[in-house]
Amino acid sequence: MVDDHPIILSGVGAMINSQEDLTIVGLAGNADDALEGIGKTLPDVAVVDISLPGVNGVTLIERLGERFPEVSCIALTAHEDPGCLRQVLAAGGRGFVVKRSTATDLLQAIRCVLAGDNYVDPALAARILSPRSAAQGDPGNLSERERSVIQLVALGYSNKEISSRLNLSIKTIETYRTRATEKLELRSRAAIVRFAHSNGWLVELPV
Repeated sequence: MVDDHPIILSGVGAMINSQEDLTIVGLAGNADDALEGIGKTLPDVAVVDISLPGVNGVTLIERLGERFPEVSCIALTAHEDPGCLRQVLAAGGRGFVVKRSTATDLLQAIRCVLAGDNYVDPALAARILSPRSAAQGDPGNLSERERSVIQLVALGYSNKEISSRLNLSIKTIETYRTRATEKLELRSRAAIVRFAHSNGWLVELPV
């Protein structure tokens, strides 16, 4: 856990540590200490505050990806800015959680990333799924439904959540997802996120 606010660091760290399936192996207040500590402990997940003194959290996530690619990074931030999310994804982050979210959201993000998936806080995800993407290029000759499903997968939604959002059956969602990933030759959720980001599909909704 990396955060320059001692109260958040100790409080959130204690909350995570209280879970039967999770253990905090180190706390750090800046990027240098984080790099040193993570190098010694090699945790499965690093929860990183974006607004760190000196080297910021986005740069830290990028450096962690270069030095310790086996460590998955989750950004924890007060900034609900789609631009910040795009920076985190581009740096290799696997999760994005805003600080006003509940403890359950952070725990869900950690478990989601541990399971090999990506997670985007619903508070932000709802703002950045933009219909403008339909006017952009259509890599892989995706249908409108296939594209929508891929966008929602990239934003961290489960098949059940996508089913509810698009008012389609889970089986139909699974079919669209399978068709889209086969067309695009994407083998994992991480690959889907990278694809969506590189094609400008994670953009802010027009006001």
